[in-house]
Amino acid sequence: MTLPAALFFLVTHAFVVGLAGPGDPVGSFLMSSAAPLLAAMACVRRARDSHAACKWRTFAFAVSLFPVALLPLLFPGITDAWPAQVALTSLILYVFYRIPLTYVAASADSRNRHVRSVDLSIIGLLWLLYYTHAQSTAQLDTALWTHGLNAISTTQNSLLFSFALIRYLAEDNADRRDFFRTLTLFLLGYFLIEQYVSRYRPQTPDGGWADLLISGLFLLLAVIAGSPRRRTAPPVPRNLRRFVEASVPLMLPLLLMLVALLMARTNQTMATVGFIGAMLGYALRSVLSQVDIQRQRDDLAALARRDPLTGLGNRRSFDESLPGAQRRARRQGLGLAVLMIDIDHFKRLNDTYGHPEGDRRLQAVAAIIDGCLQRGDDLLARYGGEEFIAALPSSDVAHAMAMGERIRVAVEDAALPSGPSSVTVSIGVAWLAADARPEPDSVVERADQALYRAKRAGRNCVRGEALPERTAAPALRA
Repeated sequence: MTLPAALFFLVTHAFVVGLAGPGDPVGSFLMSSAAPLLAAMACVRRARDSHAACKWRTFAFAVSLFPVALLPLLFPGITDAWPAQVALTSLILYVFYRIPLTYVAASADSRNRHVRSVDLSIIGLLWLLYYTHAQSTAQLDTALWTHGLNAISTTQNSLLFSFALIRYLAEDNADRRDFFRTLTLFLLGYFLIEQYVSRYRPQTPDGGWADLLISGLFLLLAVIAGSPRRRTAPPVPRNLRRFVEASVPLMLPLLLMLVALLMARTNQTMATVGFIGAMLGYALRSVLSQVDIQRQRDDLAALARRDPLTGLGNRRSFDESLPGAQRRARRQGLGLAVLMIDIDHFKRLNDTYGHPEGDRRLQAVAAIIDGCLQRGDDLLARYGGEEFIAALPSSDVAHAMAMGERIRVAVEDAALPSGPSSVTVSIGVAWLAADARPEPDSVVERADQALYRAKRAGRNCVRGEALPERTAAPALRA
């Protein structure tokens, strides 16, 4: 919505109020109902090109509920009656409008649906306390009843504004910061208008000039949400961002506890329920959040040990698992063979076909090598750019060389294209006896030296430790 359109709407609303007067508030109520709907449509449109789309849609849903609270107030203009229940119903319906508003302002951003369910349960209990308090005090003195409800409403509105402001100051994402800026301005405006009406114009009939303030607030929201201007987010201190992110889960329980405290003198039972609900909600949310954090930590740990391209383990994973592989081989009475495998002329392959095709060749070679390994506990990892490394139990050097030759032939027979010829590999093999004293890291160095000899020998061959000619000949290829 543009600023001229908003001003035209506001002037029209003023004309309706001046023409009809406070004696017939129907026209003013209709205008006051249209303004939130315009703001809601602007928020929905804003969500289309924002990374905070879910928040904008929730905001739109919240403001679209505001006209619902005005429906009971239309009864006097239609029936010329003012039942006491109409005022109570209208006040309670205002809380419905605040439920999604409270969620978007005070609920932490979590993809865990169980955590979101706990937050919604706390908000639901908050509404139940407000509803129960309104019902139980409706028979009391009108001034006392109004004062109690105003105190709860003021507390909720001021805290929501504070929460939105805190999150705005600590947000470093441009779209989300822009959303919380808009939410903060809206909540501040609503808080000030509520204070003005409740303190200085409590007896003003509905449908009067004070309605222009409500319409103006929602029109301002429509203008801000519809503005094409986008601001960049300034850098935010990391400690501040972490502190606020850690504090957000406290916001909803704190709000619930303060509301319960305000109604403790009139309804101790519900106040106790509110206190217990706030503590249990925060405790349950903390447990669920910790479970979610531990799961994410496990996922990150797995990613840190996994090569994302081939799905094999990475160098860190191999280095950490190598001592365990040696111990397993010793328990079987076998030595440990390490095979260092390098794709021949891989740089030329990348230059000819491009890196995406080179990545596909890496994935294909990784799958072939994995298929050649015979045991489920054999180690295989991507050791470098085009290098793979395998560690497996082996009875002797001849067996290890035979495994290397099997892998070399399998890759060559796969006929993966690489310029004028197929993809081939060079393999260096080293073997560590079961009763050998050296650490397993030494066998990796020897396998790397053997790989260097295979490359110098013309590539597409297997080289290992120095062996008698009669042992090495079947496994070696010049």
